[in-house]
Amino acid sequence: MLARISVALLLLCCAVRAPAADLAPSEYLDERTGATITVVHEPLVFALERSILAANARDYVSLTAVEVDRSGRIEVYLIGYVWSTIDRRTHGVQADLIRKPLELSADGRLVRLVSAAQFPKDLLDEQRLLAPKASRLERAAYPASRELLRYIAASKHLSLSFALESSDGDAESDAALDAEREVYEPWGAGQKALQAFAEHTSSFQ
Repeated sequence: MLARISVALLLLCCAVRAPAADLAPSEYLDERTGATITVVHEPLVFALERSILAANARDYVSLTAVEVDRSGRIEVYLIGYVWSTIDRRTHGVQADLIRKPLELSADGRLVRLVSAAQFPKDLLDEQRLLAPKASRLERAAYPASRELLRYIAASKHLSLSFALESSDGDAESDAALDAEREVYEPWGAGQKALQAFAEHTSSFQ
């Protein structure tokens, strides 16, 4: 009887852990630089409805969490991809947005992400970094931290927007900014994969 109970408990534990295993991040060696890259299983995706332009039209921002290990020197990034289902014929809209800081609202806390001056040369493999299969996209690398990723993964309410500034470089009033700001809402269940990524990478500190 005791053996049967032990087996049942083992099977139950395996069943509970199976979903987490399915969300485990991947890892690969960048052959050009020698860096070890750990990539989240699924990106965070945010969408902005553009139904006024066309049915099911949306603009998207996806964020892929990655950890770069350069011979023990660890850096964490969110790789941002800006893309759309709308054929605007040019990259102008995405290129303009990607130059602006990202603002993530996570449970009322505003987190501003500023892109790295240069895109890391270790992170050019778009397929492994879960780049969307879009005909046109722009990308940027946002330095982050494990603590920030854990906070984002645990947040119940997320949204994303791009920072707005006045033409002279000064921030506009809060009321004017809120009226002008376009807010992207979560699309998909990327937070679970981000939680698995944060737990996995933290275990190797």
